[in-house]
Amino acid sequence: MKNNVIDRIIDSGMIHPGSAVIVGFSGGPDSLCLLHALVQIQEPYELAIIPVHVNHKLRAAADAEAMNAARICERFDLECQMFEADCAGLAEDLKISTEEAGRKIRYEVFDDVAAQLEQEGFERENICIALAHNADDQSETVLFRLLRGTGMHGLAGIPYVRPSNNGFMIIRPLLEVPRDDIEEYIRENKLHPNIDESNKGTDYTRNKIRNELIPYLEKNYNPNIRQALRRFAEIADCDDTFLTDIALSECDEILTRDEVNEAIYLDISEAKEYPVPVNTRIISAILTSLDLEARVTYDLVLSILKLIYSDNPSAVLDLPEGNKAIREYDKITFTANDALINASGLSEHPEDMYILESQIMKIGEFREIRDGSFAAFDFDLFNRSYPGKAGDIELRTRREGDYIAINGGKKKIQDHFVDSKVRKAARGSILMVCIGNEVLWILPSEEFSNEREREKGKFSQNFHINDATERVLFLEVNAEI
Repeated sequence: MKNNVIDRIIDSGMIHPGSAVIVGFSGGPDSLCLLHALVQIQEPYELAIIPVHVNHKLRAAADAEAMNAARICERFDLECQMFEADCAGLAEDLKISTEEAGRKIRYEVFDDVAAQLEQEGFERENICIALAHNADDQSETVLFRLLRGTGMHGLAGIPYVRPSNNGFMIIRPLLEVPRDDIEEYIRENKLHPNIDESNKGTDYTRNKIRNELIPYLEKNYNPNIRQALRRFAEIADCDDTFLTDIALSECDEILTRDEVNEAIYLDISEAKEYPVPVNTRIISAILTSLDLEARVTYDLVLSILKLIYSDNPSAVLDLPEGNKAIREYDKITFTANDALINASGLSEHPEDMYILESQIMKIGEFREIRDGSFAAFDFDLFNRSYPGKAGDIELRTRREGDYIAINGGKKKIQDHFVDSKVRKAARGSILMVCIGNEVLWILPSEEFSNEREREKGKFSQNFHINDATERVLFLEVNAEI
């Protein structure tokens, strides 16, 4: 059995000569089997092996298991890098399970160790993170996800190889080795692993699947259910990989990644042109970029699909771990950045940054003005509606009841912003020149969908300059110096 396990690791093609291999080492049977097997090929493959143990501090035996893991590594003449983590605290902060919190912490630790190795001179492509998931883990994962209600990507099971969040390669050399073979390897080599007694219970869904459901299915339905689930995962993985490759080839066209603000923007005007199966994979890629891969469910993907195809131009969807998907017309922003979620992108009081200048001039003077951004109205018409009120004209943002005159009628500013596809978050920051609740001029803004409004703004249809105009109310807005 010893050579069989080692041969499978070698035949997997995941271990390359000269590699620095970070081994996720709990000290349990799986990780001990992996570590011991790697030690057997360390010299011929010229491997640097770095065991990493993360103490989750969740069980009474956790400290003793950490000490045993360190002793095992010493016997292999390896130094185990030891870390402690407050999984319970993180789970409470993020409103996730302790299992999810532990996974999140472990992968962050592995990435940190890999980054340190890179700083020490190892080439990035020669650094890998080896995890000890086995063939039975694959079967249990597929069944677990099927019961939970996942899509094709989830049914593809645990990937053999994938990049970490920081781009280091995660490998699983034991993914085709059944648990029985691993246990036989442990006995044959007289190894003494940590035993997590909680794995024998049924407190967790995964344990129920392992200890109750799969044995029941083997006895009553299919003695080869584990192999059948793995074959199903392989088929699902082939189909999913094909569709994912198509989706990812389109991502550069419709996704914008903002590294500074930690946000991803999806252009849904383009996304709507793709088939739904492609968009589901684009969504999965986005969620993976947000480190939410373990939280992806069919319902979650379906909710985001509804954001894409909905006729509602504005909507907000809560995502796991404090992230949000914010639909604003033809764009969805994916982020956990409170500043992006809450802020309009402009000053809270943008009118304080500008000065409104107004003057009354003869029509001849006005006709000589050619350039600049301004608004001009027939002063005498204005004065009939607002006698002696020219001094009350003000620069401000919108208020309840504001309207602008159009084609002999009037239109609520809120309705105009909606029709002009102004983002909801930006509406409170667009400047307007007003007299009471009547808006004379909505200043230019990049938020408007109409090119003229972006360059000139929107003008009231009241008080037009005409052939009978003698005096002009001239309005300019300039930056405060």
